[in-house]
Amino acid sequence: MEAMENDLFELKNDILQKYMVPVLLQKKLRELQDKVLAEHLLRPATTGVPAPDIWHSPYDDRISFLEDYERKMSELKTALMQALSFRIVFPIVQRIILTQEYYMVLFRLLFNEFSEALPEEVNSREIIDTGKLLLALKNNQLDESTTWAIEREIGRIDRIRALRLNDHS
Repeated sequence: MEAMENDLFELKNDILQKYMVPVLLQKKLRELQDKVLAEHLLRPATTGVPAPDIWHSPYDDRISFLEDYERKMSELKTALMQALSFRIVFPIVQRIILTQEYYMVLFRLLFNEFSEALPEEVNSREIIDTGKLLLALKNNQLDESTTWAIEREIGRIDRIRALRLNDHS
C-alpha cells in the first residue's frame, strides 16, 4: 500500500510539474490502468471527489476562450492534487487530455490568421503562456513577441497533431 501511495504521489507530481501533451498523457493512462486494477484488488472501496466536467463550451472570442481554458486547467490540477487514488486520477487525466485536445482545436480556429512557426523553432512541450497572452489581448497589445508566441503555439499544435496521427498509423 505504501508503494502504491508513493507511485500515486509521483504520478501526480509528474503530471503537475511537467507539461504533458495528450499523446504522452495517453501513454500514462495505459500505465495507469494496471495501477487502477491493483488498487481495486488491494483497496476495493475508494471514494473521492469526481473529476470536473468536460470542457465543451463554444467560443467566438479569444478572451473568453482563454479565460475558460485557464479556469478549466486550474480545476483539473486542483482535482488531481486532491485525488487519493488511481481510480480518481484516471478520469481526471482523461479530462486533461480532452481539455488539451479541445484547447488545440479552438486555438487553431480562433488564431487562424496567424501563420505557424517553422518546425525547427517549435518544441511540442512548450505551451504558450496563456496568462500572458490573455493579458495582451485584454490590453489590445499584440506586439512582435506575442505574435511570435502565437505562431510557435500554432506550430506546436500542428506538431502534436502530426504525432497523434503517426501514433495511430
